[in-house]
This record gives sequence, C-alpha cells and structure tokens, in this order.
Amino acid sequence: MLKYEKCQNPAAMLQKPHAAFLSFHSDYFSTLFSSNFKEGQMKEIEIKEVSYEDFGLLLSTIYPMQVFPNDKTAEKLLELADRFLMPSVNHLVEYHLLNQSKLENEKMMMLGDQYKIKSILERSISQTDTVEKMKKLKMSPEYAKLSSETVARLFERVLQIV
Repeated sequence: MLKYEKCQNPAAMLQKPHAAFLSFHSDYFSTLFSSNFKEGQMKEIEIKEVSYEDFGLLLSTIYPMQVFPNDKTAEKLLELADRFLMPSVNHLVEYHLLNQSKLENEKMMMLGDQYKIKSILERSISQTDTVEKMKKLKMSPEYAKLSSETVARLFERVLQIV
C-alpha cells in the first residue's frame, strides 16, 4: 500500500515504488513520473489539496483487494478520477450509478453532466418524464450546477412532455 505522511495539512505523499502502477492507470501520474519533470526524479511526491482518506479511497479502486464505489463515494471518486485522469475509476463509478445506485435522478443528472458521462446523463434526462419531475429538478440544488447544454436539452424534453 502507499505510504503517507500525516501532517497538519493533510496532503497525500506518494512514494516512487508505486510509480509504474499508478502510471498504468493514470495519464496524470504517467506524465508526473516521467523524466521530463522534476517529480520524476524525486523519491516522494506530495499531492496537495487531497486528504489522506480521499486519496486512499481513489487508490482502493485500482489496487488489489479492490473496493467498489457506492452512493456515498461516487461523487468524490469522480472528482478525483477527473483530476488525476483515471478513466478506469470513471468506468467503475459509471457501472455503479447505472446498475446499483439509489441516488435521486437530479443528483445523477448533475454527475452525468459535470463528469461527461453520457449514459448517466441520457438516462437521467429520459427519466425526467413528467412536469412534476421537471419542477422537482428545477427546485433542486443540482439544477444550478447543470451546464447550459443540459438545460437546453431539458427544455427540449419539456416540449416533448407537454
């Protein structure tokens, strides 16, 4: 497992022996560990603005004895997978959201939109099939986070409903 240094500012510390494994799963780490960057020569690399727990959660999806996403971890995993360019983690979360999630449709739509997961977004829009569901979406905090493209698609959906 990766070794971290706990400190006042909880930043994940990355050790060099894990470079090949992380590079395989992430374009971000592949670039970071390359010889073209000073980090590629360092024994430990500090990952700022990521807590020990959150980075451990991300790594638990790719290391042996894998931990699978759930409704509580899905959004954080998508955020970290997006930041560290880890498509395999995105696919795991997408599978969970499509097949096992109990999240509200509004939350699913926001996640699909924000992280460009077409299958989640398409399903969420198609499940918004009544005026009542449109009103519920409009009143939700997730609505403000939707892109203008998704809002335009929702308008088209309203026109289909009425």
